[in-house]
This record gives sequence, structure tokens and C-alpha cells, in this order.
Amino acid sequence: MNVSNAVVTALEAAKIDHIFLVPGKMIYPLLQAIAWSPSIRGIVCAHETGSAFMADGYARGSRKFGVCMAISGPGTMNFVPGMAAAKADRIPVLYIGGGVSSRAEGRGAFQDATLSGIFESGVVKGLTGSVVELKNKENFWAEMRRALNGLDWMRRAQCFFTVPVDIQKQEVLPGQQVFRQTHDRYESNGSGAPANSEALEALCERYLLKSKKVAFLIGSRGNDAQTAKTLLQVAEKYCVPVATTLSGKGAFPETHPLSLGVYGFAAHERAVRVINSDELDVLVVFGSDLNQRDSMNWTEKLSGRKELIVFDDSFDAPPIGHIANNRIFSGICAAFRFLLQVDTKREDDFDIVLNRRRAWVAEVGQIPLYDPQFGRKDMRGSADEGSLYPGDVIKRLCQLLPKDSNVVVDSGAHRIFMAHYWISTGIGNYFSSSSLAPMGWAIAAGIGVKLAAPERPCVVVTGDGCMLMHGMEIQTAARYEVKILYVILNNSAHGAIHIDATSNGSIPQQFSELPCHSWTAFAASLGVDARRVDRLDDLEDALSEASRVSGPFVLEVSTGVFAAPNRYYSECATHG
Repeated sequence: MNVSNAVVTALEAAKIDHIFLVPGKMIYPLLQAIAWSPSIRGIVCAHETGSAFMADGYARGSRKFGVCMAISGPGTMNFVPGMAAAKADRIPVLYIGGGVSSRAEGRGAFQDATLSGIFESGVVKGLTGSVVELKNKENFWAEMRRALNGLDWMRRAQCFFTVPVDIQKQEVLPGQQVFRQTHDRYESNGSGAPANSEALEALCERYLLKSKKVAFLIGSRGNDAQTAKTLLQVAEKYCVPVATTLSGKGAFPETHPLSLGVYGFAAHERAVRVINSDELDVLVVFGSDLNQRDSMNWTEKLSGRKELIVFDDSFDAPPIGHIANNRIFSGICAAFRFLLQVDTKREDDFDIVLNRRRAWVAEVGQIPLYDPQFGRKDMRGSADEGSLYPGDVIKRLCQLLPKDSNVVVDSGAHRIFMAHYWISTGIGNYFSSSSLAPMGWAIAAGIGVKLAAPERPCVVVTGDGCMLMHGMEIQTAARYEVKILYVILNNSAHGAIHIDATSNGSIPQQFSELPCHSWTAFAASLGVDARRVDRLDDLEDALSEASRVSGPFVLEVSTGVFAAPNRYYSECATHG
């Protein structure tokens, strides 16, 4: 066994089945080891940034960690946008770089990325936290353990692991047992940190078992299938209405009577009115650091006269200095399991509590979900007469697509429309890069999500600006026949910027307008089936056509540039 085989063996033990890569001479031995692997499939991507985005999506879809690979130097530098996005959202990813021969360091070697070259480890240190440079084969097993340490959904770490090409070929002794133990530990920690039983018991005694108006706000770290299932049971048990942040969307079914919808960026009317109300006794936040988007531009109404309690399982101290209340460290899924096991019969009048809370929830249910301003067509404010309103397109897609679809959403105006008008089924199946939100992320990340969960339909919603950045990764989906529906909302503009340009003159329109590219023609050049739709009534037939295709399908929808349904967020005063 050489070092390359040992790397792949370690990943096999961690149950990784896909590695996203761009080939190069400095990873030839690693590529050979992947080719020999009985369980790992190498996916060749168009660009290293796309491979990093795919690894990010794979981690989210599988609840394991993602892996991408490229040569050091230019390959690693192209990893950087993906590293930053994963770091910001706390997604566990391993980045593997193949370096120049250890004998060539310090001699002006081509693409030298070591300390004697561009010193890439220093560049990426702030984006990954953990950098492991293998300098000799004797340290391999210890360094490999260090590289994999924290790559789970409790620690949510990232690591850059670099191996010189000559060391990749050197022989090492087998060490599989070490990685079986590592994987067993990973499996035992897969459900996250334990519950803070003392704090949760106090929550029950003071609020959940009393005649108090309680609401939950769920962030990104409460947004997975297992947690979503338990959350639903808890909400029904205590009759507690639930809102999600944009990054938490997907954690609760938005058709449910207890759903408040999205709070913060792209907020729903119901969520804003209930959570900002002083009538609420307590707002309990799970798995959110209450950043700018999640806190409605840091609005003071979030806490107001109510008590604000934040449960989170992040090992990193979140930036919530604007919130007076202290955070309580607790596993999110474990917290819901604890609440589910609480015996409510110990409170003699809990039936009275439930009846009062049900009456309040019935009143809350009378509040419209959508912002009434955007329900009126004359208030939508498009400069494009007769063009399709993105909200109408999304509503129709939501009606027509399978309810268990994994939905992967890109960044731009379409992101706001999707958060507002797509009605989530609440099974942890809505994915977006939330904290950094690079454009084009979803085009590649959707491939990782689909490969991680092949049994579910996968829909990527993106825009023409995003396509200009990473649209080429659709050829990766075509090459490997990854069945994904790509919905491109084409408004011939950088939509979110163009809205500002046309509504308040923030910038000249020339900087936000885009040529009207034919993305169906682009797809055809890649051998991908595609269709352009200009009418809502044609969507059903187009989706039927897409369902019959074995690989990716591009559905280009011509839309106008409309004011985004983000009024509440925009109206909140910012602080500096």
C-alpha cells in the first residue's frame, strides 16, 4: 500500500463514496488509487471552484463530509471561493491538494505552492482552520487522523490536506483499523451534541407547560431531516408556532397550521408580525447565530419586551453581541428529543394550557402568510410589461414538482422569490449557501446533493447571472448522467442589483443589465436537453418532458425584473 492508496482507504472507512476533482500531474498517484477503489467514484469537474461547491453540496445531502481534490497552487487557489462558502456555513469538507515533489521545493519549481513558492497553506489557513502538510510517509497515519478530525456534523470543521507527489507514491504499512475506529466515533456523534437537560427543563417549567405565548425560530443548524422530523412532533405536542430563518427554511412544513414561514431576509408577513410582537412571552431560537439576515437587519423588535432564549450547538462563538441574552450550548436534535420525552401530565392544568395556546394559534393563522403588498399585481413594479412574475413561476413549480424533491437555490433576486413563494415540505430538503452566498454555488452544489441522495428528485433554481459564473458545471452533470432539473429564471439582469438601479437609482443601469443569452442553446451545446418557457401554462408539459430524460434537463423561464418581496427586511434600520 502506498500513501495514495492509504488516503483512499481512509476515505472508504469514513463511508465517502464520491470525490470531486480536477485532474493534474501532481495528483496522478491519487487518481490511480481512486480508479482502483471499489466504493469511491471520482467526479471530474469543469473547475476547482465547482468541485469545492459539489463537495459542499454532497456534505449537506449526505450528512457526512465532502471531499474535493486538485493540484496545489492554481488548483488550491481555485478552491478558495468554495472554502470560504463552506467555512461561513460551517459545512465539513476535506480539500486535498497534490504538491510539487519534496525534492523540488525551494528551487523555483513550476507551480510550487510551498513556503518557497506562494505559500498556499498560509493563504487558506483562515478559511479552513486546519491545514495538514504531509512531509514524510512515516507520519502518514497520524497526519491523516488529524486531517479527518472534526469532519462531522458536530464539529463541522474543514481541512486542507496537501501531499507532495513523490510522497504519494511511497509505501506505508496498512492502518485500516485506526480508521474503522474513527468512523465508529463519527457515527456515534452523527446526531450532534447532547441536550442541555437543565436548561430545557427550565424552559418547560417557565414557558412550555404554562399558559405562555411561545414561538420557535429555527436556523441552519436545525435544518436536517432527522431534526425536522423531531421538531414537528415537539411543535405539535406543545402547540408552538414555528418560523425559520432563510438558512433554516426546510426545517418545518410551511403548509402546517403551526408554520409562521420565514423570518428575516425574504420574510413572510405572519412570521414578522408574530415574532416582532410584544405579545409574545418568549422566542426560543434553535441553531442560529442571529446574523444580519436571520435577525431582520438586527432589529430590536426581535427581543423587544419578550424573553429571548438561544439554544445552539456550534463550537465557534457566534457573532451575537447585539443580543443581550446569553447563548445556551445544547445539541439541537437532542434538545427536541428531550422535549418530546417530557411528561406533560405532571402539570394538572396542561390541557387548559393547550386550549389557550390553540386559541392563540388560531388567531395567528388568520394573519396572511404573504406580504399583501406583493399580492397585488399593480404593486409589483416591473419595467417589463407582460413578462412573467417570478413568484407566479415558483408557485406553479411548487405545485407541479414532487414534494420530496431536494431543492438547491442560488444567490440573486430569485433567491428572495424562492424563499418567499416556495412552500417547503419541511423534511430538511431545502439547501442554499446562506452566510457567504456566492453566485453559481447551487449549479455545482446540486450535483453533490443529488449524488449524496440519488433516491430523491433534485431541482436547482438559479439565474442568468449565476449561469455566467458557473454554468459550465452543467456539463459535469451531463457527463455522469446526474438527473437534475435546472430551472434558470432568465431576466437578462443581475436581478437584485437591477431592482436597485431601476427603483432608486443606486447605480447606473448599465452595470446591472445582461445580454439575453439563450441558455437552451448553451445546454444543447453540452448535449443537455432543454426547453424555454414563456407562459405559465407551458410549465407542466416542460416538466413532463424533463421527467423522461435520464440526465440533467435545463428549463429556461423568461421572467421580468420585479421588486423583490423583501419589504420588511429592507425597511428595518441597519446599524452601521
